[in-house]
Amino acid sequence: MTNSDTGNPRPLLGRDDALAALGEAARWWGCDVPEDPGAGELAELLEGLVGRLRADQLDERARSAAEAIAKVAEALGAVSRLGGLLPAVSLWHLRAAMERQQQARGRFARTAVPQPAGNPRSVVPVS
Repeated sequence: MTNSDTGNPRPLLGRDDALAALGEAARWWGCDVPEDPGAGELAELLEGLVGRLRADQLDERARSAAEAIAKVAEALGAVSRLGGLLPAVSLWHLRAAMERQQQARGRFARTAVPQPAGNPRSVVPVS
């Protein structure tokens, strides 16, 4: 079975492409991402983001996004622990992380104001 067999339209990404895309996503969320980050570094950054999102108890979107980002960080942690072993499994975790990140980002797509690196994600109030 291949990706095209499942009817899933997601693009085929390699490890490096997926890590670069997840690094860009972390920047979108306001994380200060180092150049050429590894899976472990991204996992740590996103765990910090989860804490900031969960701290906003009044915003259901933030709490919901925090749950999705926590799963992204968990998947990246698994990739980090695997290292170079089982590349197919690592790639599966990276692709799952990409999907979760897109879900979380989608929760903010209409109301979010992208922040420069290092600033926590903020949401424009909805009237």
